[in-house]
Order: sequence, then C-alpha cells, then structure tokens
Amino acid sequence: MGIELSLLKNDFKEKLSFVILCAGEGKRLEELTKDIPKPLLKIEALDYDSILQNTIVKLINLGVGRIGVVIGHLGNKIKDFIFKIRESDKFLQHKLYIINSGIQYKLGSLYSFLSIKNDQKFFIPESIYILIPGDTIFEFKLLKEIISIISENITVIKDNGFIFYRKIDKKVLKEDMPNYKLISFGEVKKFGLYNLLKRIYQGNLQSILTSSKIMQIIPSFGLDYNFFNIILDLKENLPFRTIWEMINYLILKEKKIYAFEIESNYKFHDIDSLDDLTNLNKKKEDNRRSD
Repeated sequence: MGIELSLLKNDFKEKLSFVILCAGEGKRLEELTKDIPKPLLKIEALDYDSILQNTIVKLINLGVGRIGVVIGHLGNKIKDFIFKIRESDKFLQHKLYIINSGIQYKLGSLYSFLSIKNDQKFFIPESIYILIPGDTIFEFKLLKEIISIISENITVIKDNGFIFYRKIDKKVLKEDMPNYKLISFGEVKKFGLYNLLKRIYQGNLQSILTSSKIMQIIPSFGLDYNFFNIILDLKENLPFRTIWEMINYLILKEKKIYAFEIESNYKFHDIDSLDDLTNLNKKKEDNRRSD
C-alpha cells in the first residue's frame, strides 16, 4: 500500500508545471536592472544567489515535474543562465524549459503568461500550471504548502482556477514593507466546504481601510490545461494587461476561482524597489545577530 501511495504522489508532482515569469523590464529598479534582468540580481540575503536560482533550486528539491521560465526583456541573459544549469545536470534537461514571449511581454504580464501555449512540449493537456513571478522570493515552506494543498484538492480544482491567501495583521505588514508599496488583497465567499474568490484589489497599506487583518493574496495563480483554454477563448475581449485584472474578469464571467488559506507565518518577498532589498537584507542581518 505504501508503494502505491508513493507512486500516486510522484505521479501528481510530475503533472505540476511551475511557470516563472521573467519577461518584464524591472523599471522600478532601473539603476540595477539596466543590463541585468531583475530575476538574475544577486541578493545579499540569499547569500548572493539570484532570485531565479533560489526559486528553481527550491522547486527542484520539492520534486515538481517541470519548470517553464518565460523570457522577454534581456531574455538572452536568462536563457544563458538556464542553459548553464541544464548543462551541469542532465536530469534537468527535461525539467527546465525556456519559453520566449517574443514581444508579447510588452503588452503586460498576462500576455507573457499566455505565451506558454506556443511551446507544445511544455503546454500539454495533463499539466496543472502554477504561475509565479520571477522577482518574488518564496520561502521553501510556502511553496511546499502550495503543492500540498493542490494535491489534497486535485479533484476540486479541475477545470477551475485557484489562488492562495494568508490572513495577516496590518501591523505585521507595516514592519515588513513601506506604506507606499502595492499589495494584492481580496475577499472570499463560502461555497460548500470551500472558499471562492469574490474579487482581488490592489492598494498600499495607507489606502487599505481595514484596521486589523488583511486577506493578502499570495503572488501565484493556478489552473489546468482546460481552464487555460477558457482564458484563451476570452483573450480577444480582455481589456487589460495584468493577471489580477484577468482573475477579476473571470469571476465576472462566473468562472470559479477557488481560494485556499495558507498560514500567515509562511513568507514571501516581492522585490520591487531598493527599499525592498534594503529591508530584506536588514532582516537577514537582524536574524543572524539574534541566533
């Protein structure tokens, strides 16, 4: 019985395809990203590994089936980086995919994501796709929990979209980020034993009127092959550029987006500005001193 369960678990992970968006220009870090794509910035708090390397190593250690890296701006530099990884380990040659978005990345993150349809080796009917940004540092435990939740709810999310969120105190967020930083937050509604997303909002901490906890959206979006094709069918009517706007549009069209809660102490760090880098490095130094 143990062997059968183990085989089922391995089979599930083989169907997981993480899509890392690395196509953007990183304009808010212009002085650092003029010649280097933001995902390849070496981060002091990561012991000078890049954000992309940190994410890929974690996903490989979690045993996910495939990782697709979507490139655009300065894409050749990311392509060279991925080639070096694949050359160093033959096992990774069939796990790491480079997906060139062409000029689609200039239309926004939504169109960068949709470009995965052009790679017929990566875009296959059996896969479940989890979209994450290439400029976000995810704690290992957070990625592990995301995979665990998908595994436990595989029949529920079939032919639907899904997101993850955490309920976190506004005061805690203020300690982690500047007041002007944009965050995604949302509302959910009950649907039997589950939660469905009602809407995603974006705003900074000063504009969020709630006085206590915020339902902060984890920067990821999951869907299967069939739901991806639903989005493609709607593409001509999509009057926006971002993933969160697309999700709101799908909800408006009465498509189900399941919302799964994750523990609030699982962390991620969006690197949007020099302040984000400074805060992250300072926190790493404070933790080192307290050990």
